[in-house]
Amino acid sequence: MEKRYFDFRDIFQVIRYGFSGRKIAVHFIGLVIAYLIYELLVYLSLFVEGGTAAQDFWNTFALLPVLPFSNAELAQLTEIAMWIGVASFACLFFLASTVASKITIEQLRGDFFFSVGDAVTFLKGHWKSVLGAFIGLLLILIFLALIPLSIAGLGKLPVVGKPFLTVASLFMPIGFFLGVLMVFIAIVFGVSLLFVPAVVATTGADAFETIYQQFAIVWNKSWLTVCYEAMLFLIKLVFVPIWAFFCLAGFSIVMFPVSLLHTGQMEHITACANLWLGGAIEKLAMLPYVNSFGVFNIGMAMKETSTFTTTVTAIFLTITLLMGIGLVIAYLFSIASAGNTVVYTILRKKIDGHNLLEPFNENVVETPDVAREPESK
Repeated sequence: MEKRYFDFRDIFQVIRYGFSGRKIAVHFIGLVIAYLIYELLVYLSLFVEGGTAAQDFWNTFALLPVLPFSNAELAQLTEIAMWIGVASFACLFFLASTVASKITIEQLRGDFFFSVGDAVTFLKGHWKSVLGAFIGLLLILIFLALIPLSIAGLGKLPVVGKPFLTVASLFMPIGFFLGVLMVFIAIVFGVSLLFVPAVVATTGADAFETIYQQFAIVWNKSWLTVCYEAMLFLIKLVFVPIWAFFCLAGFSIVMFPVSLLHTGQMEHITACANLWLGGAIEKLAMLPYVNSFGVFNIGMAMKETSTFTTTVTAIFLTITLLMGIGLVIAYLFSIASAGNTVVYTILRKKIDGHNLLEPFNENVVETPDVAREPESK
């Protein structure tokens, strides 16, 4: 096992642990599944609405994911489907992060051959802890929020409403502390978005223990957490664009000869892919140095009629571009998963002195020694 310092120096190891084919693949698969679920839900809702809703949406956005809070002026059913898709994406992201964190912690413990299959097996036994921790924190917040909402609602009752508010005002100092508690729990929930997968992956804790660890992080090492996460953000800011550059350069080098020898046909194919991606290619080509090789040129080819071979090629080009974007995002998520796992091991060591890098069997439960009478022979 490599030497660990349990301070900021360990954060820089994320550069190596984040650039892992297994972790990138895990997050990439999660992204693909989430994307398919999201698009399926959106277009199903559009078909249910009937009319030209699906066609209008396709003409505007096509396969480009549209967030529910964007200014798309969509029907309420479609917005609900989008929010369900966002929730599905969040669940898949945290589950994939747990798998990536499990691989990371086992690598930190010295098992560099810990497989994705082993991590998925671990997830099957602990996914309830991951989702349960988030649900538990949300329920706590909702319960606390219901107290002032209930008081305000009862104050609207005729006759007894105003006297009730007068009596309730006597407890305003308590309400102040209740508000502070709600803010604190909201901060804990924000921290849980970073560390719940890491806590479950490193300790195999249940939902209650996972929630407790989030409170321990915020209460004991809040500023240290901010500093470490700022360092992790800088690492993402530097290395994700580098990875994106390599992906873009690889695509451009492969496509450049074809674009050079078959300029008109490639412009037509790219134009079709651009339409299916909601104009994303055209916007991408406007960025500095992105279209240096001219592989994203569209020109006037959008007005031409597509043949069968052109359509098939455009489909594969669209899939390839979506895969490239997915790989860049997956690398970002991989750094986040590995980084938060490393950060949590440091914080846990500083909070209670527990070294999470020491191999342990989570199925072994310590029991007190019990004196036994010798067996009679």
